[in-house]
Amino acid sequence: MRVSRRGFLKRAAAASLALVAGGGTVVGGYTLARGPDEAPTRAGQSPFGLPGQARTASPADYNTLDPRNPDNFTGALKLPRTDGGLFGVLEVPAERLDLTAGREAVDILPGIRTDALVYRVEHGGRVYLNPILKVQKGGSVAVRLANDIGEDTIVHWHGLHVDWRNDGHPIHAVPSGQAYEYSFAVQDRSATYWYHPHPHTLTGRQAYRGLAGFFLVEDEDERRLREQLDLQFGVTDLPLLIQDKRFDERGQLIYLSGDPMEQFSGFFGDVMAVNLSVNPSLDVSTRLYRFRLLNGSNARSYRLAFTRGNDSLPFHLIGTDGGLLAQAASVKELFLSPAERADVLLDLRDLGAGDTVFLRSVTFDPMHNEMGGMGGMGGMGHGGMQQGDGTTSGVGTSRLDDGEAFYLLRLSIRERVAYDRTVPTTLASVDPIDVRGAGSRTFELSQGMMMQWLINGRSFEMDSALFSVRKGATEVWDIRNADASMPHPMHLHGFQFQVVERRGSPSQLRGLTVDGKGRLPTDLGWKDTVLVWPGETVSVAASFAHGFEGEQTYQLHCHNLEHEDMGMMVNYRVT
Repeated sequence: MRVSRRGFLKRAAAASLALVAGGGTVVGGYTLARGPDEAPTRAGQSPFGLPGQARTASPADYNTLDPRNPDNFTGALKLPRTDGGLFGVLEVPAERLDLTAGREAVDILPGIRTDALVYRVEHGGRVYLNPILKVQKGGSVAVRLANDIGEDTIVHWHGLHVDWRNDGHPIHAVPSGQAYEYSFAVQDRSATYWYHPHPHTLTGRQAYRGLAGFFLVEDEDERRLREQLDLQFGVTDLPLLIQDKRFDERGQLIYLSGDPMEQFSGFFGDVMAVNLSVNPSLDVSTRLYRFRLLNGSNARSYRLAFTRGNDSLPFHLIGTDGGLLAQAASVKELFLSPAERADVLLDLRDLGAGDTVFLRSVTFDPMHNEMGGMGGMGGMGHGGMQQGDGTTSGVGTSRLDDGEAFYLLRLSIRERVAYDRTVPTTLASVDPIDVRGAGSRTFELSQGMMMQWLINGRSFEMDSALFSVRKGATEVWDIRNADASMPHPMHLHGFQFQVVERRGSPSQLRGLTVDGKGRLPTDLGWKDTVLVWPGETVSVAASFAHGFEGEQTYQLHCHNLEHEDMGMMVNYRVT
């Protein structure tokens, strides 16, 4: 059964979810408090006001920010910088790095300074905000995190194989005004990793308000590829952090509208930002470009394609969460869920000066399937309710529906250049995990009472573990999502895994599969996050070998950050 959004909102309002007076929202038994500087959003408030509302002076009409209009893409893309600043590139020094989580006004919207949370580093006489940290495989990292944001926080080094005291478990979250010391050796292969906050019930808001940065590991495979393709980081090799935001009429970030259902579904914005650049454009030439795509959104998945007019251009997928594939895969689109990364090459040599290519998210079925119990969410969109005049009203929800098509980045070809490099036949060595004799487990993703998201019927408990794994063991896990559900990007802490098989996948995935096991091109490499669709079972294999002292406690959780904050997360121990 599917219901209209108007019917959905009426049913949602009847659900027994309450606002806590003066505090936050209770969802799934968790109180989701507002931040110390956040005021409640008025019912019906949307970016820059609504027709019929009194409006304050706004930096731009919403129509100039609408990502569905390609003519809006005139801003400059923020690029990696060598002189510090936002997304400044910083080689991790041998000595300790002081990283402060604090508040800063940053440029996101044209002509407006937006209050945000950032990671700040002062090093070598320069100030870096959300720096792109680069380190060689085998190198050492020593970081002192100072918390200056007014509430508990901790950093998770997403995708890295570190011991649990360096992993950012929420039990290690530090109060504002205190600090935490990290020290670890980088054992991971070259890849695009990232770092972000991980305090329980606070992760979604802190990450949304700006706390996120790239962590890039280099090894011999990476150096060889860069030489073979003549890639220059920050020029033809570009990290792209993709996020959706929502702004009030003052150009300040809105997070959660006060509607408990918005927490249950996950937070969706309606203004697209790439590297905190709204509706950006980039001048390019006729050669290969590398884009390191990171979905840094709280809840929104993307079906990414490079388009010229109505045509999708082929591109090469060369890497996933855990680094380079064995061979490049030619694709025309790929799904990227929250926390996933895709390393791609786009060849522009067949185009000419004056041509335009867009990175887009094309239409797909978000599969917010009908669920029994509290309110249901069949056919759920996140755009409020459409009125007869085409405007949007409701409870301050996003104007941009999940699964709707929109643009992300304009690539404007300015000149033709001579370039004769070709994609290597072999990129790296990727040995499959030997699953002979492996143990097995099953994880059921479901909805519980009071609109909770659960793993094996459990919600997060800070001090207890759902299961234990023997150190050195290899296991195959079946992650099953209920039919009455929504997609869940499942993230494993501590270890990378490989996708073994997909079963029961939706029809929109079947045309993208590359083998008889239902796997997608993005399933062929090392992963730390995998999207599991309603009714689908994804089998993954992992080796739990490590060289750390003592028992280790890690986590398995949904990386829809609102689901994580609600408790869709479990501890596991490696003993």
